[in-house]
Amino acid sequence: MCEAGRLLTIQSHVATGYVGNRSATFPAQLLGWDVDAVNTVQFSNHTGYGRWGGQRFDERHLTDVFDGLARNGLLTQNRVVTGYTPSPEALSAVERLVTQLRATNPALVYLLDPVMGDMDRGMYVNPNVLPIYRRMLHLSTIICPNQFEAQLLAGQEITSLASLRAVQEKLHVEYRVPHVVITSLTLPADDLARLGASATMPDGQEAMVLVGSTWDGGLRSWFLQFPCLGEYYSGVGDLFAALVLARFATRLEDLPEPARAAHVHEPAESKDECTLPIARAVMLAVAALQHVLTRTRASMVEQGARLQLDPFRPVTQLDAEERIKVMRLRELRIVQSASEILRPSVLYRPQWARS
Repeated sequence: MCEAGRLLTIQSHVATGYVGNRSATFPAQLLGWDVDAVNTVQFSNHTGYGRWGGQRFDERHLTDVFDGLARNGLLTQNRVVTGYTPSPEALSAVERLVTQLRATNPALVYLLDPVMGDMDRGMYVNPNVLPIYRRMLHLSTIICPNQFEAQLLAGQEITSLASLRAVQEKLHVEYRVPHVVITSLTLPADDLARLGASATMPDGQEAMVLVGSTWDGGLRSWFLQFPCLGEYYSGVGDLFAALVLARFATRLEDLPEPARAAHVHEPAESKDECTLPIARAVMLAVAALQHVLTRTRASMVEQGARLQLDPFRPVTQLDAEERIKVMRLRELRIVQSASEILRPSVLYRPQWARS
């Protein structure tokens, strides 16, 4: 039996800082969800610090946790998000669990974040997770890959608007994913213009372009453009995925009241604005995330000045002790951003793709 308002998050955990479950749990709770968390790793801090303690959990450990939940009748969540999982064997345990949950509750809302790598670093997990992620796609309601991960899943590079459409259609049609959100995308300027987007904001600041799509017998594609702050912050993708899942609903009455409120107070502003439920959830997630990053950046500047540290200096130029101090400054200010997570000011709105 399913319990409304319960959310299960399965991803990494750190004792201090904000990545994985630490990045996802509090925001989802703030938005009214009862959150249950299963850790795929338990580290002292995230690996960007350069040194850490703890361990990665194997298939046996995860299966034991899942079996304990099942024996006690505790697998009643109606929403699930999965993120970083350290090995193919551990991911197979997650796959079995989600398959079981989907069979028990066909209405399960499952967000799959296929954490495998990025355009800058390439693949940073065991490549044998890829076929498992492909097998899991049909179980999902929403997937949130970055461009690199979307390319891996579809087996095709995204180099143009045409290849973007081909990747979207393959994920929807062949892998049966209802909603695809490609969280970052780089395309030639002409293709961005045809989409309706640009590499820069109106003020000249570098832009990030997120592209989403829904399949309802045909491709319905949209995009969201917002400023790129330029720095890398750990845990951003985990926070984004949790916020999207916590805000997504085809019927607002399916959301807890705190998650519902911001939808009501943000009506569409123009006919070009995409109002699909997934686009609305992404819009509110990005708005909250922009506030978190702005607050984090301001805190970095303030604390960096106090400690006489440059928090924006590349980690490759830092010694081991400086790196740890700088990484500490770069931790997301999630708790301090609680009010903005609950009721974010929306500055950037999803638009229908022009072509």
